[in-house]
Amino acid sequence: MDKLLDQAITQLLRRLDPDRSEVRIRNELAVLRSRARLALIFLATVLIPGVALAVIGVSAIGAESREVWEDVRDEGDRDLLDVMKGVEGIFSTFEEQVKTRLVSGRSPVDNQSSISPFLLTAFRLDGQGQLEAPFTAEPLPPLEDQSFYFSPAWRQAQALEQREAYTAAAAAYLNAAKQAHAIHEEGEARFNAARMRAKAGDTEQALLLYADLYADYSEVRGLHGFRLGDLAALKRGEIRLAQDPEIGRVDLRELVRRQLDRRWTLGSGGLDAAIAARALELLEPVEEKDWLATHRGRLDAKTEQLYWAKQLYPELRVIHPEGRVLPVDRGSLSYSLGKDALWATMWWGEENPDYYAFALDMQALEREIEALARSATRTSELVNVVVIGPDRSAPEDTLARRSLNPWLRGYEVSAHPRSVADLDALRRDKAVQRAAILVLALVMIIVGAFLTLRLVGQELQVARSQADFAANVSHELRSPITQIRLKGESLQFGMAETEEELQAHYDAIVRESERLSRLVDNVLDFAAIERGHKKYSFRPVPIAETVRSAVDAARYSMEAKDLDIQLTLAPALPVVFHDPEALAQVMHNLISNAAKYGKEGGWIGVDVRMQAELVIVSVSDRGIGIAAEEIPHLFEHFYRSRDPAARRRKGTGIGLSIVQYIVEAHGGHVEVRSTLGQGTTFALHFPLAPPATA
Repeated sequence: MDKLLDQAITQLLRRLDPDRSEVRIRNELAVLRSRARLALIFLATVLIPGVALAVIGVSAIGAESREVWEDVRDEGDRDLLDVMKGVEGIFSTFEEQVKTRLVSGRSPVDNQSSISPFLLTAFRLDGQGQLEAPFTAEPLPPLEDQSFYFSPAWRQAQALEQREAYTAAAAAYLNAAKQAHAIHEEGEARFNAARMRAKAGDTEQALLLYADLYADYSEVRGLHGFRLGDLAALKRGEIRLAQDPEIGRVDLRELVRRQLDRRWTLGSGGLDAAIAARALELLEPVEEKDWLATHRGRLDAKTEQLYWAKQLYPELRVIHPEGRVLPVDRGSLSYSLGKDALWATMWWGEENPDYYAFALDMQALEREIEALARSATRTSELVNVVVIGPDRSAPEDTLARRSLNPWLRGYEVSAHPRSVADLDALRRDKAVQRAAILVLALVMIIVGAFLTLRLVGQELQVARSQADFAANVSHELRSPITQIRLKGESLQFGMAETEEELQAHYDAIVRESERLSRLVDNVLDFAAIERGHKKYSFRPVPIAETVRSAVDAARYSMEAKDLDIQLTLAPALPVVFHDPEALAQVMHNLISNAAKYGKEGGWIGVDVRMQAELVIVSVSDRGIGIAAEEIPHLFEHFYRSRDPAARRRKGTGIGLSIVQYIVEAHGGHVEVRSTLGQGTTFALHFPLAPPATA
């Protein structure tokens, strides 16, 4: 196949140019074949993968837009699931507490705060809807006839009390009790008589009267609604506490226990609480702190329950009117939303089941669910979760929604984007990112191919430079070897007849040997530098002596080429840490270059001077000069000028690399100044301080 293709291309080239020679056709065929291979490589490694990547990227950009919306919807679903788990946890914990109490035989209407933090109050009703616990719904009996409290006997007793005639007032109140028409009037008068006896200091008689009141009028309520028995027990305990703190403490503790264990009445429960609060106040100085704290906590909790019971019991009667409470869904809680509370109701029991109603704080529940929604929202950058009540509608851009049934009928949680504009911006950003990645991948492929081709070109250039170096070194070696051989053969065959000719031959052999030695030294030094094995011996030596010796060594060969070499040494040059042999090699390389690229019969100047903390050694010529764009490349390995005038002069391309390395090893640097057609100056800057490697 390759032969047929070569033949076809050959025929095409001949038709295009019949005068084209066979050698030229073969060369052009080889070039075309090489370019075709490169084109195939570029096609296989760059073009085809790039096109495939572009097609895949464009399709991925379209899919990215859909994926963003799906991701946001999935994120909204996850957030709603987290909220629903939290809501379910609230109600499942409440239901578990209620059923645990019922199964264990304990009442769920007692110690209600431990059931749920959202529970305001709870009720237990019988099958006919009558309130049984924790309070009763009996109203206070109305005092229809209050004429007794305006009778002459009662008014006389009050007048004596105002005049602080307590003994007489006590007798007047007892006389009024005999004229009473109702039991509560009689009890009220007898209580006031006991109170007057206590104020008069007759505590024994007061205690007897209070004991009789407690025995005969325990459940009778007086004019202000208090049970007279409770008031008598409170006053009796107060007196006995003053007489004997231990006995009074026992009486008041029993009164507190009785008040807290009693079923309070919704209409007058506050009076029972007031009796207990006063008893605890009296016990403050003598009772243990823990006991006081425990019973104050019970009193506060029961008082709060009483408050909510008074507020919410009317709503319960609306939801479940008396006589219409049907025993359905026995053993399971059902929820209904009232005006002021969320009601959870259930039946429990077998033969005569009881009806339990739990009033949950709707506002607190809403706040807690909104907090769950905010918590879910905080974990998301794109989704908002909101609670939607019965009087609100879900946003139009809703991503997902979940109902809060069966607990909160009509409520739901909804997830929607925080900002549709932000979501669109995200979709655009994703598309731009994907496109940028695609473009970057294509650019990297192209850049990689370009860098690979460039690297191949550089490697070829290095290979050519190394080949040129080998050829130049061979030529440079051949020249002194040829001279040595010619002069040696002349001496061998006796072709030099006079003493002057003999001396000239000897001098030539020595000179070319030195030249050969320096050339070999350059090559060996360059090899050592490349391997990183080149080392120098720094010692304090007058730099003027080293430069003078190097110039003197080069002077004979320069004069033989009709070159004038001029050395200028500034006075009082210092001692500088350096390697004399290495610096001599630098001077030889620079002087040889000046001679090579200078004008024939021209001038070479060597100048050594001080400048600040530096010693500057300059080597100048008045030769062909160097172009400004080539100066940065002078110290590269194997670099040769592109100037035809410079390329006609043979060289290895490593001399200046060695110069730079040696100078920098001494802690200095090389500066080049050149003007085309006027000459070049190499200035070596050496610091006075010893180099770090000295």
